[in-house]
Amino acid sequence: MIINFIIKGRLGNAIFRYMASVILCLYFKGDYKINSPQSHNLKDEEFIEICKNILNKNLNNLTKYNILNGLNMQCFYQHDLIYKIHKQNIIDFISANPEHFVLTDGILAGDNNYEKYYMKDIINTPLNFDKKYKNVLHIRLEDFVKYNLYLDVKRIIDLLDKNIISESLCIVCKKPETEFELNYIKNIIDSCLSKNIEVFTEHNDTITDYYIMKESETLICSKSTLSWCAAFFSDKIKKCYIPDYYVTPNSSFKQPIDNTELY
Repeated sequence: MIINFIIKGRLGNAIFRYMASVILCLYFKGDYKINSPQSHNLKDEEFIEICKNILNKNLNNLTKYNILNGLNMQCFYQHDLIYKIHKQNIIDFISANPEHFVLTDGILAGDNNYEKYYMKDIINTPLNFDKKYKNVLHIRLEDFVKYNLYLDVKRIIDLLDKNIISESLCIVCKKPETEFELNYIKNIIDSCLSKNIEVFTEHNDTITDYYIMKESETLICSKSTLSWCAAFFSDKIKKCYIPDYYVTPNSSFKQPIDNTELY
């Protein structure tokens, strides 16, 4: 069976779609492809049904999908329990297939400046990577501001007021451009400085910011699939904080690691 990756979204979304593809490759002896159109578009509801049967060990209920020649992975498949349980299987699958890669739909969402990432580089931080910080906060603004999906800055400040961070904090985000973005970050920096917390800021290409998050010990995630993935594939993070967002049927990913606290 061909499991066909559809280009849709940026890196975080691409990683989730790849992990969903891995699950299907494992249970349907699938062959991972990109841009190899198939006859059936796998809906998120169908993936949820498949996951429930896998988790409940009702594998005989998967037979109706075995008759299909291939599946197009066109949705986001953002459901963390299935990936957590199969984490080592996913890592082993990537290691066994170093040629596998994902594509994004742009540097900015939908701008068609496709970016290519090998999955082996998602699970393995380069040995010479040197932008390492103990405590990291990821901020996602950009298009999230436009669609009112960003996290209220007060929630971040309230979390920091619990003294979860001492000494220093690195803020990772796309370089702020608007007055709103500048003020948002300034409010967090001012809050940190009032507590004598040294603040660093990093605005890099996507993969560099991903590695910064992945190599931290404490990661405060944004409402972002990228920061979730950084925590999930990290072997350094000891404590993760995730926004307690409203879960929908098509979006349920709040626990990248066991030691996760909602804020």
